[in-house]
Amino acid sequence: LYISQTHIFVIMPIDYSKFDKIEDSDEEGDKKPSWTPGPQATGGYPTPKKQSTAPVGSGGGSGGSKKNVLEPTGLDERLQIFSPNAAGGGGGQSEMDMLASQLEKLAAGGGGFPTGAGQAQPSAASKKRPDEPQRFCVTSEGRKKIHTTFPDGSEMVEEFDEKTDVLLLRKVKRAVPLGSKEPDWVFEVGQAPEASFDPHADLMRVSASNPIFLRKDTPEHFQWRIRNLAYPADVYSVTVDHEKQDIVVRTSNKKYFKRIDIPDMRRLGLKLQENALSWKHQHNTLIISYTRPDEVVEKEQETLKEADRSSVKM
Repeated sequence: LYISQTHIFVIMPIDYSKFDKIEDSDEEGDKKPSWTPGPQATGGYPTPKKQSTAPVGSGGGSGGSKKNVLEPTGLDERLQIFSPNAAGGGGGQSEMDMLASQLEKLAAGGGGFPTGAGQAQPSAASKKRPDEPQRFCVTSEGRKKIHTTFPDGSEMVEEFDEKTDVLLLRKVKRAVPLGSKEPDWVFEVGQAPEASFDPHADLMRVSASNPIFLRKDTPEHFQWRIRNLAYPADVYSVTVDHEKQDIVVRTSNKKYFKRIDIPDMRRLGLKLQENALSWKHQHNTLIISYTRPDEVVEKEQETLKEADRSSVKM
């Protein structure tokens, strides 16, 4: 008891027995101190008793109670979005195949988890065969972007408008033997990005007044545009070469010549028809149109429906 002029202080003894119930974590329990604190180091107070800690889940101690620790266990398993059992047993499947399988389940609303006892198991017919092209679709920025890998190793990237399903871009890359130089992407639809000019490394630059050729389809037509052609309309001649199955563009003044291939029809084995071809010239641009066959439209819709089943929105 301490009494001052204005206050009365009561000094209560400290009960150190409460600190005996504090348990160390598993990591600290394994460490042994290299020195033993003496009375001077502890200020003259009794040293708290150290209790033995049992491993988590080992059932040690009174009653076999388990202790929860803050350290995460099995972090690699928690971050794994697919499991071999959920992806069809994992027999002969690569990680990319299992990932694609799980993404298809997520898009279908299955959540990507293994099916329970009351849920229907995936049928064998739903599994893709190795001789079929593998498609992966991502919807982003108003476009459906489809990446197709064919059995021979060649690749195709297509971009469709999300609302109108009009083909905006298509580029292909052929397969090459192992060890060969990586081939460049060939743009069938759309315009390839223009290479930037480096004044320190490049000696020459392509003139901006040269003719620019690109394909830009509409819902009803295949359409090609050749810009920077300032010749009058009566100079141009646009015909169909039935022998080589190409569209031939030439001028009577022999200033421009171009062969146009339609890979969409060539893949389906369709022949070019003269009455489906039309063209016009305006604003220094030659616009060539070819009516899209019904077979091509049906094939595109089939591809879109198949890609939508495994689509991932971002």
